[in-house]
Amino acid sequence: MRTTIREPAEHVPSGDESLLERARSLRTLFETMASAIFICRGKFLSYVNRAAEIITGYTREELVSMDFFDLVHPDSKDLITNGATSRYEIKILTKDGEERWLDITATAVDLDGAPGRLVSAFDFTEHKRVEERAQLLAATDPLTGLGNYRCLLQVLGAEVRRFDRTRRPFAVLLLDLDELKKTNDRYGHTVGSRALCRLGDVLRLHCRAIDTAARYGGDEFAVILPETTAEAARVVASRIHDELARDNEQPPLSVSIGVANYPEGGQTIEDLLRTADRELYGVKNQVEKALQ
Repeated sequence: MRTTIREPAEHVPSGDESLLERARSLRTLFETMASAIFICRGKFLSYVNRAAEIITGYTREELVSMDFFDLVHPDSKDLITNGATSRYEIKILTKDGEERWLDITATAVDLDGAPGRLVSAFDFTEHKRVEERAQLLAATDPLTGLGNYRCLLQVLGAEVRRFDRTRRPFAVLLLDLDELKKTNDRYGHTVGSRALCRLGDVLRLHCRAIDTAARYGGDEFAVILPETTAEAARVVASRIHDELARDNEQPPLSVSIGVANYPEGGQTIEDLLRTADRELYGVKNQVEKALQ
């Protein structure tokens, strides 16, 4: 069932003063609303209010030559439906290329006998950004800025699911910062914290964009390497060692690293981490014996 509405005054034929007056009243109402209003006649927009101009960055003249679908971000295009009434949250791209989030309600309407749609849109971008920042903070280690243990488990879970779909392996590095306790005892906890950040910087700067580096806990870190075999992961581990060796800041840093790849290193996340942990502490014991 379609709702019948009269478009704002400029679209109403002259001669019927009562219709013109109702259309003017409707236009006044729309123009004073904080929510954006888009009226679609056929493929193109036939009316937008002032709020729509402010939210999208386009002028009224530009908008009425566009399809509402032109505004929708590629990530949200699949959400648009043609039901009689639909409500959903979508992203749009403004004229300047900024992403904004809209809570929209789209209703099929009868525009003086022609099918159309009325879209009302509430801009909740700032709320969405606060929510995204909160989610990011919940998965971020406050000292190093890397992911935290929660982030690590989320990414590992996603990689296991991806393997189930594609059968493509991934690898995990577990790293332990050598002799952090001695650093804290000798130089103080500020220098010890700085040492953790220095290692975090190496992981952040020298891993691929698709990799995930996280602080596993205390002096332990992890790196998840998608599309990576155990052999390739050991090359990454060697690169991390080399980068730390080139760091001239004092005190010098070194790490012990364990490697495990999925699924050979374990069929579950727990088993995978346990495999990398065993190798890590095997390496660490060798380092400690060499220093004795």
